[in-house]
Amino acid sequence: MNRVCRILTSLLLTGLLIMLPLATTVARADRAKPGDTVGTVDTGASNVALLNNTMLSKINGLRESQGVGDLSIDATLNSYAAIRSEEAATKWSHTRPNGAQGCDMIPANKWRGENLSYVTYPEFGYTQAEQMAAADVMFDNLVASPTHYDNMVFGSFTKIGIRTSVLGTGDGTRLTTAYMFSS
Repeated sequence: MNRVCRILTSLLLTGLLIMLPLATTVARADRAKPGDTVGTVDTGASNVALLNNTMLSKINGLRESQGVGDLSIDATLNSYAAIRSEEAATKWSHTRPNGAQGCDMIPANKWRGENLSYVTYPEFGYTQAEQMAAADVMFDNLVASPTHYDNMVFGSFTKIGIRTSVLGTGDGTRLTTAYMFSS
């Protein structure tokens, strides 16, 4: 039985803590606050490409259901998303360490947007099932947030970059994903 609690912070940033005792999945909302910091990002320890690809498929499925064209992966946006996922993993905020907003990485003459999400697992083995479950939780929480939802279905966005950073914390493994949208 799955129980998922959704709580959005005052900045509409979503965070979720998943605990996997035995065969039951129980989820508890984690209240992320701007400026929260945690451990060190391990960028080379895991392969979470399935998570990123699943998120792209889910976002494009949502767009299709709303009559909006698919987003295509963009290498430059992927590089921005990689930077932002690492920054947000160590300091949960849409504000970058240099004081700029995350979407300010994208040239100002383009439509631009940023979504961030994370899930923390006490134990995470990078299996297909775990990555799919993480994608389900992240997607559901993004859809439940009006501002994040708007970015996902905004018709002027045609490209996306998606990257996930992996961080060991005192609570387990935190997967932080950045989504960079542009035209």
